[in-house]
Amino acid sequence: MRAAYGQEMKALEYLSDKDGIVEVFCPQWMQERMVRGKKVKKFVSILPNALFVRTTQQVLRNYIGVPPLTFFHHYYQPYKDAEGKDIENGRKPIIIPDYQMRSFRKWLEADTEDKIYLNDTFHFKHNDLVRVTDGNFEGFIGHVVRLKGQTRVGVNIEGVGFICTTYIPKHCLELVKS
Repeated sequence: MRAAYGQEMKALEYLSDKDGIVEVFCPQWMQERMVRGKKVKKFVSILPNALFVRTTQQVLRNYIGVPPLTFFHHYYQPYKDAEGKDIENGRKPIIIPDYQMRSFRKWLEADTEDKIYLNDTFHFKHNDLVRVTDGNFEGFIGHVVRLKGQTRVGVNIEGVGFICTTYIPKHCLELVKS
């Protein structure tokens, strides 16, 4: 979902206790900035104006664009064909599969410095899904990638971008059977 500039936390607070809303999530991470010569840590939204809501389309219709959430809208993606080219002018709300959302949350919770977020998608060489079995990213499901000369596990989050773990030793990976 999309909220007007800086309103995602207001929408999160409002929606979190409403009937039919299973879960509301606003991805943030700690960022360090210099303010008047002092280091200040502050939580900053990874995806500005984005909010993830787990519910049904029917329930969500009751909250979109109506007071007090007039600033709250669908986050749309264009219809695409098999090659990823835009079709017509139609748009549909982005729906993120559960395993991608779980991996995104696990990635966000991991307390490491070298994890990667790209506002783009990544083309995987092999399409095998793996699960991390040990370490900070235990339970993370994604594809094996080589970035910065290291074995990592990455996930394309539908309509959002690409996230990637830090270095993962190969003995900490297991193949996920479909």
